[in-house]
Amino acid sequence: QDGIGIIARDFTIKSHSGITLAGPISFQLNNGQHMAVVGPSGSGKTSLLNGLLGFLPYQGSLKINGTELNTLSLADWRSHIAWLGQDPQLFHGSVRENVSMADPGMDDATIKTLLEKAHVLDFVDQQDLGLDHPIGEQMAGVSVGIAQRIALARALGQDACLFLLDEPTASLDRISEQAVLSALRDAMTDASCLMVTHRLDQLGPMDVILVLDQGAIVQQGSFKELDRVPGLFKQMQTDDPEDNERNSKGRDPKEMIQ
Repeated sequence: QDGIGIIARDFTIKSHSGITLAGPISFQLNNGQHMAVVGPSGSGKTSLLNGLLGFLPYQGSLKINGTELNTLSLADWRSHIAWLGQDPQLFHGSVRENVSMADPGMDDATIKTLLEKAHVLDFVDQQDLGLDHPIGEQMAGVSVGIAQRIALARALGQDACLFLLDEPTASLDRISEQAVLSALRDAMTDASCLMVTHRLDQLGPMDVILVLDQGAIVQQGSFKELDRVPGLFKQMQTDDPEDNERNSKGRDPKEMIQ
């Protein structure tokens, strides 16, 4: 798959009733670049993701590889994206069906390789039914940490050009978090990435960081650049990182547009 480049110019995300949720913002994500989006609760981070996924209307311009988003087939656009949120979206079916969603013909060896990359193969191997182990709606029968890693295995199997990540480790313990982050870093080597996070200690490897406040980009740069200057980014580092997002648990983007 070819990579993805995104250019936003005065990009303003609206609700379906016409209220401005974020913007106007301008930024550029180059092919293969990894970008983090940080900011206090309610700063517009989730709205930005929903705008990029095409779930919300917008004004201004958002070009994907030079083509305006609102002229693209959304199904085709989303097929290039691996989405991983705070609340893993698993479906009623087996582990195999959940992992191979993008490619139902995927063979078991490939599925096991993906589960291994997501550090969850040990769990699946311990189940009597293995890949046929059933997962109920809302992840019945598996912990959040296991569910998140199965969702990660599915994302890794999509051969995506763009990873859109919304607090992908928020519900994980530290050990699971390190496992998921390292698997993601390996998977995203050649892909573009935009990650919403409140964990500022995860931002060292990111190429560029956007700091949002009240729907506007107030700072932009690498971790080193932002770490050197006074501003919201420095201020957020001194706040308790666990509190910042406590009040905005993530949901599937489609549910956020009520």
